[in-house]
Amino acid sequence: MSEPKSNTLNCRVMRIILIGIVIFAIILFFLFLRQPIGKKQREDEKRAPKEKGTEKIGHCIEILGLNQGASKEELEQAYRDLANVWHPDRFTNNPRLQQKAEEKLKEINAAYEYIRSFYRWK
Repeated sequence: MSEPKSNTLNCRVMRIILIGIVIFAIILFFLFLRQPIGKKQREDEKRAPKEKGTEKIGHCIEILGLNQGASKEELEQAYRDLANVWHPDRFTNNPRLQQKAEEKLKEINAAYEYIRSFYRWK
């Protein structure tokens, strides 16, 4: 009669060891998936390195074809001119050019909005 008790004891010990191994494996799995605290990045930051303020302003001014120190009126005129040239509705007969125009207009809009928010003109 002593053999069945030892078998049950061995089964319990094996179950406890197996549960411990599974829990350990799960903990390791989540530790490898976890990002370091404070290093989380947004989706758009993963695609391109973040530019510093002055570098981004220079890039936006370049996109709009302006000179450093341009006035608010020059900014608005440059934006209107580029929006008219690159508006996707001008390319309705060519889907490939229309797609490129949409991308270019998004870039122009983003540059214009960034410069406006940077200088806080109203």
